[in-house]
Amino acid sequence: MSKYSRFLVSLIALIIGWSLNFSHPNSIAIASPLSQVSQVFTTTPVTLASLDSSLWETLLKRSYITAVEDAKTADESEISTTLQAISNNNPNLKWRDYQGQKQVLMVTWTSWNGYDNQVDLPVELSRETWVTAVPELKTFAQTLNLNPESLTLRLEQYLGLPPNNGKTKFVEMWVNASDLFRPCPDAEVNDTSCDFNFPETVEPQHQTWINNLQLVSYGDKGYPWTRLGYSYDWGSLDGEIGASEFVVRKGAKVIISSVKNTVDYSKL
Repeated sequence: MSKYSRFLVSLIALIIGWSLNFSHPNSIAIASPLSQVSQVFTTTPVTLASLDSSLWETLLKRSYITAVEDAKTADESEISTTLQAISNNNPNLKWRDYQGQKQVLMVTWTSWNGYDNQVDLPVELSRETWVTAVPELKTFAQTLNLNPESLTLRLEQYLGLPPNNGKTKFVEMWVNASDLFRPCPDAEVNDTSCDFNFPETVEPQHQTWINNLQLVSYGDKGYPWTRLGYSYDWGSLDGEIGASEFVVRKGAKVIISSVKNTVDYSKL
């Protein structure tokens, strides 16, 4: 990440964070993001009350676009060594034995209603599904003390999703560990880091999957896909490392454990 990109993301995250009631300053100095007014950043004292909806949307859009642009390029300094490992040695995970298979509890955030009546039932996934390991996301959400709208935005940031993405519910599912892979060149899920280079043993199918996704991920409607095994948290002041992310392969058979709306899932 360039110093400018990190500064810009951090600055806008600070402003957005304040407005989400992370802190309560009476006034702040912001760099104007309105490129149509000037290409040069100017510092202007404003109160949070003066952040009208137009400026608010501009701040969100600028921060997200900057994150997408930054995520195009990964370097060694951005590799995390603390990813969640899908391993029996990871005490944070929830496991069970099911029909001779080791299953781990994962969660996805969605707006699709098709899971609602499938609790405790098997579901064959019709598409690849991006998930995190329970309880990482739930633990993060429970640290937030926000109203529903602000909560949704903060979770969108944490998971590297665009603002107003429309997600409404968290679906926990039991997944065979063998059906999971990391969305990074190193697909292994049982370690705590991802390299941004393909290992010599990479399967051609996975290499093609990564290369094809990379081609379409960073355009106008793109996502800040890190390719390093974690979501890009574009709302954090401490760096962009968000949740450890995994993908459940298309055609996998999972058991739906629970379906809860965003607010209920985030309660203690």
